[in-house]
Amino acid sequence: MRQIWVIILFMCCSLAVMGQRKSAPTQAPTPTKTTQTSSWSLGISTSTNSGILGGIQFRKPWGIKENKNFIGLEAAVLNDYREFDSPYTYNGRTHVEGKLNQLFVVRPSYGRQWTLLQKSTEGGQKLLGMISTGPSIGIQKPYYVEISYDNGLQGTAEVPLAKTLDNSYKKVFIMGESSLWKGLNESQIIPGWHVKTAVNMEIETLKQNNIGIEIGFIVDYFTKPVEILNLMSGRQVYTTAYISFSMGKHTN
Repeated sequence: MRQIWVIILFMCCSLAVMGQRKSAPTQAPTPTKTTQTSSWSLGISTSTNSGILGGIQFRKPWGIKENKNFIGLEAAVLNDYREFDSPYTYNGRTHVEGKLNQLFVVRPSYGRQWTLLQKSTEGGQKLLGMISTGPSIGIQKPYYVEISYDNGLQGTAEVPLAKTLDNSYKKVFIMGESSLWKGLNESQIIPGWHVKTAVNMEIETLKQNNIGIEIGFIVDYFTKPVEILNLMSGRQVYTTAYISFSMGKHTN
């Protein structure tokens, strides 16, 4: 995990250097004025509660250039920090030891962003501070695995991992985890609320396009404990640090 964060920080520094541009002294600077602008961005994220790909997010700010309101929508994976992969593999496949459920969260949000630092010339980089809040729609889905078993006849099946712990199948051998979507129709909705704070370095490129690197922190609170691991108490509060990379466009 440390190597992943080192690579991410190296990418951040590289993008910052690439985003620097020299201003052309062709015209005298004109007085700045408050103008209404709109923009959008779409990005992917990685977090302390997920794998390398932790989620996707969409954001649409609007308002004056310096300070803007925004609405956002994010879908992400939430893992328990106590999870670990089984040391036993089958043909390179593995599974999370004792995992009963998977937790996904959808976060509609409303927030405010402020320009903290900005180059004096048009374009270039700027540093934004952000805060937002909104519902957390938790989706708890059974964690499915593929097993080999012997109940009189040798066979294979895809079942919730919980079924391998209650003697529903005899002589069970777990071959690996199933598809992410397996068991989605058995999901339960667990409502909640979240608060997010972040800083975002935005780099303008050609034709009003921009790229962004965002580092932030999220707190999710659910209305009841979410059971994820066997023999581990469920949790109602999840704290997540994340970094995201996005692309977007400004419009006047």
